Amino acid sequence: MNMNTMTPASSDRLLAPLATIPACQEWNGEADWFPPVDILEDAEEYLFRIDLPGTKPEDIRVVVEGDGLFISGERSEPWLENKTCLRVERPHGHFERRFALPGDAQRAEINSVLNASVLEVHVRKARSLAKNPPVASTPPRLKLVSAL
Repeated sequence: MNMNTMTPASSDRLLAPLATIPACQEWNGEADWFPPVDILEDAEEYLFRIDLPGTKPEDIRVVVEGDGLFISGERSEPWLENKTCLRVERPHGHFERRFALPGDAQRAEINSVLNASVLEVHVRKARSLAKNPPVASTPPRLKLVSAL
């Protein structure tokens, strides 16, 4: 069996793109768990894909706070009335993720959709900072739209 090993150089190369959008992942006394996220980018937008199986759209909150994107919510406990839990491995309770938005992110043009248990948050990029002046200081509240 041939195993691939990571050298420090390959590890740095793989982690470098993550450094462009910092995320808060440390336990802060409030979150019970941190859902996994993928962050992708193309010429038009940043795309955050967050796995949230078993989470209802009404239990998810997506908000821009200053220069950051804040995603939080609640996944209910898996207890059923007539069932005894023998093992619980899937996380439940309150979750949250925070991301620093890049300078070219348009905070007023953020859309989110929950489809097949994956929350997709689309953050448009500014075409030119001269064409798009900064948005007012009041952070917009975002409406979560379900794809179902």
